[in-house]
Formats: sequence, C-alpha cells, structure tokens
Amino acid sequence: MSDSKKDKDFRKLSIDTFFNFEADGIDIAQNQVKLIHNSGDIPSSGSQLEVAIRNFFKRKLPVKYYISNGHIIDTTLSTSPQLDLIIADNFRTPILYKTFDDTEYLTYESIYSYAEIKSSWNKKYIDDFVTTKERIYKFLVRENISPNFLDAGGKGIMLNVPTTSNEYKNPLFSFMFIGDSSAFSFEHIKEYYQNTNWKFLPNIICLYDKGLIVNINKSELENKIFKINLYPEFLSNNQGDSVWILLKIDKKRSTLGTLYYMVLEHLNTCVLGSPNMLEYMQKIFEINPDNIDFINEF
Repeated sequence: MSDSKKDKDFRKLSIDTFFNFEADGIDIAQNQVKLIHNSGDIPSSGSQLEVAIRNFFKRKLPVKYYISNGHIIDTTLSTSPQLDLIIADNFRTPILYKTFDDTEYLTYESIYSYAEIKSSWNKKYIDDFVTTKERIYKFLVRENISPNFLDAGGKGIMLNVPTTSNEYKNPLFSFMFIGDSSAFSFEHIKEYYQNTNWKFLPNIICLYDKGLIVNINKSELENKIFKINLYPEFLSNNQGDSVWILLKIDKKRSTLGTLYYMVLEHLNTCVLGSPNMLEYMQKIFEINPDNIDFINEF
C-alpha cells in the first residue's frame, strides 16, 4: 500500500462540520422567531428557539438523559420557576408529576443541568438568571455527594481519599443560550461578574453567533495551555488565576459543538444521588404521626 493511500485512510476528521445540520435547524428556528415576533405574537416567538435547542440535546445525548422544560422540586416541595431546558437522569425517576398541560415537575436529586434560552440579548436577562439561581440555592435542597464517593453501576462505595478537588460531586450546571447577540455588550454583565458570587453566575453564556463566555485559568494560558474551569462555584471570586473571557468563535456550528462537549463533560463527571420517593410521598400527601392507627390496638 502506498504512503499516500495510508495518509488518506488516517486523515484528520473535521468533526465540527458534523454540527452543520443542527446549526441549520437552529437558524431556521431563529428565523421563525423573527417572523412570529414581527407578526405581533411576541409571547410565543421565543418558544421556537427553545424547542429547537431542547430537540438538539434530545437527539445528541444518550438515552440515559432526560430532556425537559418545567420546574425543579425538592423533598420540601419547594419549586423553581419554569426553566427552558432541564437535563435529568432518565434512570432515576426524574419526573415527580406531569400535569394535563404537560408541565413537568422533576426531582432535584435527578437534575444535572438547566438553561435559559433567549432568541436575542437583553441586559435584564443576566439579572433574571442570577435571581433565579440565587433562589434555587436558597430554597431548594439536595444532599451533596461526597468527593470520596465512587459510583459503581447504580451503587457506590466510599473511598478514603477524594477523587476530585471539588467540594462535592453533584454541582448543578447552568448556562444561557442567546440566539442573536448583536445587542450584547460587556458593560451589561461587567458589574455582575465583578460583584456577584460566582456560584450564582451561569457556568457558560453561549452567544450563538459570537462565541462563549467561560472561566479559564489565566496562568496556564500564559504557558499556552487553555483550561476551562467548568465549575466557577468552587473558585473564589477574583482568584488570581481564574478569569472570565469571551471565547470568540466565527462559526455557529463550532459554537454549538463547543457548548455541547462542555455540557457532555459535565454529564460524564457529575455523580447524582437518588430521589427518595417515600420522602416525597410523605410531603405530598401530608403523611405524619398524627394520622396513623396501630393495628394491634384494636
């Protein structure tokens, strides 16, 4: 076999082009948003893009993940606002209840990630996002998974050493997806990124037509190593080596693919707990020691 034939067999694959089809579909949805908006039906215009992004993740992710929009609920029955995209573990009973209008309430223990999806940028969106995330942390509770816990096929064991430097293994990953960022300005978010606890900021802001805002390690970048910090919540604000940057990308397909692989990395490394359905049951139906009778007393 000639050397040229061998080279062809092992040529470099342009994987980013594989996202062309999905990017085209999202562009169509984005154009529909503009048409519906211009027709005056403003409330329903944004839903076209939300559906397109949810369908993208449904098609790309393995069946072990459940894609939804709805509310996160914990065992105290505290409930989040409606969220545009929720990624949950499909094997851990993610849906607690589904209403007749298909609104879904998903158990907090089974949630990997959530996102807010907007067809175009408005500076109020960062404030809305931070407010929602602050309220989720304040009002919703789930047990943190120990860094010493090792998942093993649905069960697990506790090691005597941690397997991650993070404080826990089940961080709630959140991001924003902005279809049209032509109105975006760094001035709109600068104050939030300077003064807000990083745990309340989006892990990523995806500006679909511009790139992604992510947290990176600055000192490693100076050594020509590009390292994204997926979990800024485990870092201190203004920590010298950690800075927020816009990763500029000139192709929408590449922006979409980069977002996908970062979300996938989170899904691969996050270890969730399991919802205790009996605990949910007791709160939902108000089962307590005051409404029981002992059989042997009759």
